[in-house]
Amino acid sequence: AGKLVNGLAGEKVRWEASLGRFDVQQEALFGDCIVSSAFMSYAGPFGASTRDDLVNLEWLKPVEDLKIPVTKGFKFSEFMADPSEEREWNLQGLPSDSFSTENAV
Repeated sequence: AGKLVNGLAGEKVRWEASLGRFDVQQEALFGDCIVSSAFMSYAGPFGASTRDDLVNLEWLKPVEDLKIPVTKGFKFSEFMADPSEEREWNLQGLPSDSFSTENAV
């Protein structure tokens, strides 16, 4: 029983850290969805550098100017792709760069 209690004590720390990240993610969800929607609608035909410029220079700025919370260092592929699904894509031959992941999404 003592081993079980000690093992669960470590889980408590992990859960508390996860809850802190969850609160931050939840606060930025609306802004992240706005930028992701713009990305899905308009960025598809462009290369990686143009996509980065669109996100960083065109779409994030108005969201931040309107004081809508958004994830710092927002990356479309990190927001939209599940890490386990992304690993599966890589195992099936998709290159691991963010441009390829964005296209897969």
